[in-house]
Amino acid sequence: MPSRLLRPIPWATLRVRLTLWNTAVVLLASLASLYAVRIGTRTALYREADIVLRGEVNEMAIALRDFHPNTDAVIAELRRKATGHEERGWFTQLLNGKGTTLWKSESCPSQVIEWPVAHGKVENLVQVEAYRFARRRITDPDDEPFHIRIGMSTAYLEEDINNLTRLLFPVGLMLSLLTPLAGYWLAVRATRPVGEILSRAEGLKPTRLGDRLEVHGTHDELDRLSLTINRLLDQVAGHVERQQQFVADAAHELRGPLSAMQSSLEVALAQDRSPDDYRESLGDVLEETRRLSKLTNDLLLLAETVSETHTVARDSVCIAAIARQSVAMFAGVAEDRAIALTLTLADGLWIDQQAHGRNTLINGDAAQIRQMLSNLLDNALRFTLWGGRITVLIMSDLKTGEVVLSVTDTGCGIEEQHLARVFDRFYQTDAARNRADTRRGGGLGLAICKSIVEQHGGRISILSRLGQGTIITIHLPNI
Repeated sequence: MPSRLLRPIPWATLRVRLTLWNTAVVLLASLASLYAVRIGTRTALYREADIVLRGEVNEMAIALRDFHPNTDAVIAELRRKATGHEERGWFTQLLNGKGTTLWKSESCPSQVIEWPVAHGKVENLVQVEAYRFARRRITDPDDEPFHIRIGMSTAYLEEDINNLTRLLFPVGLMLSLLTPLAGYWLAVRATRPVGEILSRAEGLKPTRLGDRLEVHGTHDELDRLSLTINRLLDQVAGHVERQQQFVADAAHELRGPLSAMQSSLEVALAQDRSPDDYRESLGDVLEETRRLSKLTNDLLLLAETVSETHTVARDSVCIAAIARQSVAMFAGVAEDRAIALTLTLADGLWIDQQAHGRNTLINGDAAQIRQMLSNLLDNALRFTLWGGRITVLIMSDLKTGEVVLSVTDTGCGIEEQHLARVFDRFYQTDAARNRADTRRGGGLGLAICKSIVEQHGGRISILSRLGQGTIITIHLPNI
């Protein structure tokens, strides 16, 4: 049943899907990058502030020891730092060992003033709501403990971060607007070759078997797709041409026997004849019917062997045993023509399947192997003259693990220009073109042999010289 072309749905096209995927990926990556910039900037600002606060606390610890026992000098230094960094929201605080505030700057928030002192930690950083301060517990030369706190409002840091966010927001908005457009533009460029391939493929017709898709030479996946489709089209074209040739040849071959039968019957019915004349006409019709029946059977067998859905019935088959049976079956015909028909086995081979050592077993279909040998022997007998010789040789190739079967005759041979086509269906050499020639066959024997051999995973070859004879060699995988 022919398939119908699907109507393209705009929102389901490859371009739209590529655009959506590209937009989603780019936007997610961009938003993640912008978020990472914001987090990184915030971390860097706080890290820098922490370094400065720690440095100031350490500096005041040194001043406390240097100014001892003049606490007022230390307080004056704390006041100076708070006043000098007032625009940044700095504050300072000095506490004694009991946690009582000895001095604090006016900008020192109540949350920091009320924060308890840490007796176990010498120095650390504390975040209290919107304030961040560094604190340190130190002792003067008289071992009297003091606590120094220097901090700042984080509102200034957050303001810087917010300013950066306000700068990044237009960038993110621009990316959100431009990404779908850029994605669609890229999708159009990426899918344009696909569209060309689709348009060209839709224009392919069974009547134009020579049409092929264009290959741009970019060596990318689209070029590979075009090449793959072109290879498929080559195979389809070859298959169609072979089928057309097969039908034409079959019709040509069937026309001959049918025409001969029609002519014989018309002659027989044209006027009254004697019983012997009718018997002769019926004999001619019977002979043509036999030829027609054999041709039909060969066509069916060939169609079965070349079918991709046909499977070979695999079983253990002894080539030598089948060869012995086939030679025995054709021995009478060979004897009538004074042709020496012999079967030869190489050293170490046995016809008995149970013999030890190397044998001639293959995994295949015995009926098809028997048909193949019958066709080969029939061809050899048909073209071997009176007093000739036909030899069937079976041996084992130890290097390739194959059973080798050859049929050698001393017949008329085949001209070299015909050897490349002798396995084609209905192909016959000029020597056998004459329909009156008794040696003439249907032209399917060797084609059937080739199909059977290839179905069994083997290969077949031919060597022939005009006037000297022919050798057909078959290699089949051994078990």
